[in-house]
Amino acid sequence: MAGRTVLQAAEAIERFPLLLYKRILRLHYALPKEARLMGDTYVRDEFRRHKSVEPAQALVFLKEWASYCHTLSKQLSVKGIVNKTPIGQDFSSEFIDNFSEEQLHQLLELRIEAERYLGRNEIAKLLENSNSPEQK
Repeated sequence: MAGRTVLQAAEAIERFPLLLYKRILRLHYALPKEARLMGDTYVRDEFRRHKSVEPAQALVFLKEWASYCHTLSKQLSVKGIVNKTPIGQDFSSEFIDNFSEEQLHQLLELRIEAERYLGRNEIAKLLENSNSPEQK
């Protein structure tokens, strides 16, 4: 009996990334269409990118996505909607200070996409202006 419980626990751990991925996609159904499409694409790309990472990196990855799932679930709950809880969360400067260059670049790309969704392209315009030959 104990051997079977251990086997079931091992299978549950192995399936956790897939279950988390599916749960996030289900939560995205409650988002506006454009946000859902952007979120689904981002989640799909991230989970594909992290399929074959080291276990320590996978643990951090899954912990952060589980936190996202929990936060979004609370924000989309009846209580969150009644209280008009905004969807999303700001990062602290301490949190961002720990990002790698690649993560910062990815965060910038995500911010640009989010602003396009909101109809604001301020960051994209700033980047275009800073890269234009006239500015140099």
